[in-house]
Amino acid sequence: MRKGQPLRFSLLICYVFALSLANSTLKATEQPVVKWTVQDAPGFRYHFLEKSKTTNLLYATPETGTFNLHGYLHYYQGVLFASWDNHARDENSSGQHGVFRYSTDEGKTWSEQQRLFPPLANYVPASVAKVPKPFQTSQGFAEVDGRLYGVTCVDRALKKKVYRFNEVSRTRIGLLAREVRVDGTLGPVFWLSDQSPVPESGYPSIPAGVPSLVAKLSAYFKEPAHLPQLLFKPRQWPDSDDEHRMTEPTQPWRLEDGTWVRLYRNQGTVHGTTRAETEASRPRRHYASFSFDNGENWTPPTRTNFPDTGARANSGQLPNGRYYVINNPLAMSARQGGRQMLAISLSEDGLNFDRMAVIKFAAPPQRYEGKSKGAGGYQYPHSVVVGNHLWVIYSVNKEDVEVTRIPLKELYSLKYTD
Repeated sequence: MRKGQPLRFSLLICYVFALSLANSTLKATEQPVVKWTVQDAPGFRYHFLEKSKTTNLLYATPETGTFNLHGYLHYYQGVLFASWDNHARDENSSGQHGVFRYSTDEGKTWSEQQRLFPPLANYVPASVAKVPKPFQTSQGFAEVDGRLYGVTCVDRALKKKVYRFNEVSRTRIGLLAREVRVDGTLGPVFWLSDQSPVPESGYPSIPAGVPSLVAKLSAYFKEPAHLPQLLFKPRQWPDSDDEHRMTEPTQPWRLEDGTWVRLYRNQGTVHGTTRAETEASRPRRHYASFSFDNGENWTPPTRTNFPDTGARANSGQLPNGRYYVINNPLAMSARQGGRQMLAISLSEDGLNFDRMAVIKFAAPPQRYEGKSKGAGGYQYPHSVVVGNHLWVIYSVNKEDVEVTRIPLKELYSLKYTD
């Protein structure tokens, strides 16, 4: 060999080895595919749950506030907590805040409704507030150091659209938290930050939290299984690989090989310049994102064939290992009736959802008008397993709040064909 050839040959061998290793690593982490194959069953038809039981937690009146959404459930030390966001009339408006009820006997009886967080601005319709005021969007509950905390995000709407036509126009003020005890009493409210934002005129200042507790709660919401759903601001979530805006991801679930999966709600092309153009671009399908490194990095959301009208969905895993997604699977806009059906789809492996059952269908007429209340139906589900049942909370027409108890035995008995 000529001088220098051994070195070049060695470098070539190293390059080939590295390329081979990279390819093998890529194959080991090839992106999975989420499929909804329910409709592939011969003679497919909707299956309606027969043994579920529904309880009304709030029948809205002008006295209680006629906007109610963003429900969460949590089971803690034998107590079932249900929370949601409440407003006098309008979604995401001045004074919107969290409320809750709880049950110590697995849903047989419930406490009276209480405020989970105080309003941070006048509790009035948007037309009365006139200018944007702080409002809250619940982030559910967190367990830290053997204690339970309620957490909410405080935002202020922006008068003008920013960045993109279909981008959320709001600015974040901060996150609030407080302890929730099993007897229904509450700890002091505090900010999840090292500084206390300036309050609205006439409202008291809320202190920043103890740094060590703030750090632990912040770490809780960074764990893959606890990643938040209802955070909104410009560019809050990554765009999809086909340049659509994503929002309201489901809770992530973990496959047997360690891969984390979450679904996103699609809000249409990022290039839309009118509401009609953006609406026309929405495929009415979930988008899926995956993490192969325990939630450190996520793949760009990719379109699936899983039907979804376009609303917050919920996901989880049953005690027998079966995965589930609860959503509005009618592939039409909410104004066309897409949120009239709330259903649960099931999967053995977390990727192929091959069976489904209807939880609720055909909501009663909406009773009250309000901002962003043009689409009726059963909306924004959340769930938790308690004993031998799956509990699901949801809003009816964005005004009433219900919980439905579903026997696990009935979900286990669902088959590919019915």
